Amino acid sequence: MTKSLKMMMDTRISRAKQLVKLLERLTKQEHLYTAEKIIEMKAQLRVVKQEIADLEAKTSKGFGKK
Repeated sequence: MTKSLKMMMDTRISRAKQLVKLLERLTKQEHLYTAEKIIEMKAQLRVVKQEIADLEAKTSKGFGKK
């Protein structure tokens, strides 16, 4: 993987982590949103967390990786 591609992946991961933090803060304030919006935000939160896990697994350089 080239250095610029690695930096681009790191940027995507950091932006996704910022999105996770924002969604978590918003879902804690349930009194501001309808039940439908809360369900939608929680679904988006699950999707973003899964994408972060996939990206980190793809770019990790741990033991046993080739």
